[in-house]
Amino acid sequence: MTEKYGKQVRELMKKEMKNVISNNKGFVFSSMENLKASDIDTFRKKMKQSGARYLLVKKRLAKIALEEAGLAELAQLTDQDKKALGMGVIKDDPVNVIKTMIEFSKSNKGFVVAGGYFDGIVLDAARVKQLSELPSREVLLSRLLGAMNGPITGFVGVSAGILRKFMYAINAIKDKKQGSNN
Repeated sequence: MTEKYGKQVRELMKKEMKNVISNNKGFVFSSMENLKASDIDTFRKKMKQSGARYLLVKKRLAKIALEEAGLAELAQLTDQDKKALGMGVIKDDPVNVIKTMIEFSKSNKGFVVAGGYFDGIVLDAARVKQLSELPSREVLLSRLLGAMNGPITGFVGVSAGILRKFMYAINAIKDKKQGSNN
């Protein structure tokens, strides 16, 4: 006897959810209520621009996938009332993804960021909010480059000043000798 179609679909969904959890750097869960489909579509486009995906997931399958992936402590995030559950998938930079989600939650009261997981660390809602206040990876790299470049620029400036003063001294000596010869 063959398996029922619904059971096969649930197994495929669970397998996909487990792959998403295992093959990415992290994810952030959110709950949503009373949002327009057009708002969700706009939000998904913003998430894609920030290098992430946003998925609507079945709570029960998410809970099973989390438990099977060894993240049972996150399974509680899937038990939020009767609201729809969404998941922002982090591929590279968590700050951009989290900022996008927090920004969307500020303009849409039915969207609430619940918590997540990144690089082996479970994040509660407060920690997610803290991460959203950090500068992005690009900003941090540019600050680091500026900090590394500062001493070199200062050294070059000081060296050029010393050489310039040395040249002035040489020219003054030359002018003095030319003036005494005349």
